[in-house]
Amino acid sequence: MPARSRTNSSEEVFTVGAPSLTPQELRSLAEIEQGLNEDEGLARRLSTMRVSSRPATWARRARRRALALWVTLGAVVTLTLLGLDIVLRQSYLTWAIAGVWLLTVAGLVGLVVRACRRWEAAERAGRKTPWPIDPTQV
Repeated sequence: MPARSRTNSSEEVFTVGAPSLTPQELRSLAEIEQGLNEDEGLARRLSTMRVSSRPATWARRARRRALALWVTLGAVVTLTLLGLDIVLRQSYLTWAIAGVWLLTVAGLVGLVVRACRRWEAAERAGRKTPWPIDPTQV
């Protein structure tokens, strides 16, 4: 099948399907592709050819950090309620401390589970783990 040609607005002719790159351009292109292939995350995404339905990077980071923010906020609220309870000695403050503390501990457990999953994924991928200890020896 012969290569088709088309014309753009400036009347330059482009040949579709037949690259006309110089050897130097081909070498440069090969070097760029080799550099891109060294990026494992990019190579994985390109090999699956999935269209990412994730929002912008800042939104992903914000979602990841939301649980940590809630745990921190829960700890601050718990300590504030504890101080108020010591001063005012009201039973509703004691119950509020218990409720907020339980939610804070549940969030903390979620953070620990997430960290353990990341650690295991890093080990499976052969990447350096966050801590230099072997978890099987703990």
